[in-house]
Amino acid sequence: MKRFLPAVLIGVFAVAGTLAAVAADVPWKAGEDPKAGASVAPGDLKAELPPAQYNRVVKPIEAKLAAVEKIMKLYDKEMEKPAEKRSERLLLRCKARAGEAYLGAALAAKRALNLVKKESHKAAIKKEYEEPNRNKAIDIFLELGTLAHDKGDLRMAVAYYKRILAIDKQNAQAKEGLTKIAQEVQESKKSGKKKGGKGTGGDLGIGGIGNIGGIGLP
Repeated sequence: MKRFLPAVLIGVFAVAGTLAAVAADVPWKAGEDPKAGASVAPGDLKAELPPAQYNRVVKPIEAKLAAVEKIMKLYDKEMEKPAEKRSERLLLRCKARAGEAYLGAALAAKRALNLVKKESHKAAIKKEYEEPNRNKAIDIFLELGTLAHDKGDLRMAVAYYKRILAIDKQNAQAKEGLTKIAQEVQESKKSGKKKGGKGTGGDLGIGGIGNIGGIGLP
């Protein structure tokens, strides 16, 4: 994957506005540690599962990964253009859609755990599909959140950081990003200046460093 342009986040794409709203739909949010691994060695899904069962387990995941491949082809095609002719909005949209597709693959893998009985098969699903795709989604959302923060679009940055915490509630980088934003907002209030970024009206719904948009920070 080519290095993402640093000078982006000009003209926020439509899907980004929904990130915080859909965060509650991620099943890792409620009391589960997404980093908890299996205690047994992963099995060989393709060799050990009957073909029909293997397809039921893997096909939904592969469909999401195929979507990522399609999205990134569009991204790479745009990156082949001279820098001055690239659409930063399109590049952003591709990144965000790829992140959601990776997350969709991880969620499909999580659902697939109910389709197998052996712990070795569950371990294989987690190791081969759930964990790596979840981590790829987090990496993309963190990249986009950091870019938004650097550009002063704090509302978008908060949305991405909250999206990450809905997936991994212990993610240190997302917590740090939210804490920094809360501090910036508090400092701007003390100086009498509004700070919230593009389209925010200066109001992020931040009640303090410990509570950002409804997400408590220890």
